[in-house]
Amino acid sequence: MCVIKKYLKSGSANEEIAKSVGNAIGIMNKDPVSAIKAVNQLLHLPSTIRDGILWENFSVYLRHIFDYDENDEPRRKYKKSLSELLANQIPNEEAGYEGKPKDLCENAKRLIKLLDETGTIQKSVYYANLTRAALNDEITVGKFFKLCNCIRNIIEEDLEFLICDIQSQVEKTITDDREAIDDFRSVGLIKEVDGGFAYTLRAFELLKYGLMYEQYVIIPNTIQERIITGSIPSTDINKLF
Repeated sequence: MCVIKKYLKSGSANEEIAKSVGNAIGIMNKDPVSAIKAVNQLLHLPSTIRDGILWENFSVYLRHIFDYDENDEPRRKYKKSLSELLANQIPNEEAGYEGKPKDLCENAKRLIKLLDETGTIQKSVYYANLTRAALNDEITVGKFFKLCNCIRNIIEEDLEFLICDIQSQVEKTITDDREAIDDFRSVGLIKEVDGGFAYTLRAFELLKYGLMYEQYVIIPNTIQERIITGSIPSTDINKLF
């Protein structure tokens, strides 16, 4: 145990972490064929357990974005590349984009951190689904990260419950007490309405673009209004009497 602690505090550990992040950022700027080959090479290199989990999640993520065939050739074509999607802050020589010097690679690092913290392989698939929606201009980069945040902060079992429950509830009011309500409210998936709770537009967007991307999902035309609470003006109180 002492040896492990000593290693984690050493410069070697920090160098390996920096190298892993650098490799991941580099992969995002490659074409799909080069990207999957790079990940396959990294998966076979000696590494820590955490590195192994990261690259496994990264591999699942890439393979579900591009749907590779047996020759590692991507079948899917998108309106923009992954590097273009993150090009708000990432320099890209091929796209002729120099980037913002003060914010280089911020979006790429945000995405890598999400994959590094992925608790299950299925969550990597959800992130890939959201990426595909963003690459097809169905959601914005901002919306992409907001929905990714929902996946990161909700356990797999609650995401599975959400998939079933939101489709049965749709526009109905939730009146019973549920364990997941507080967790869903913390990331904006449920709001308080008249008589109970209801799923938000963000919840339906998460279902459509992340959890069930290739399936038929309809976002309701009307979403129940949130209850707005606040102080009552003294003039209104006087009117009551």
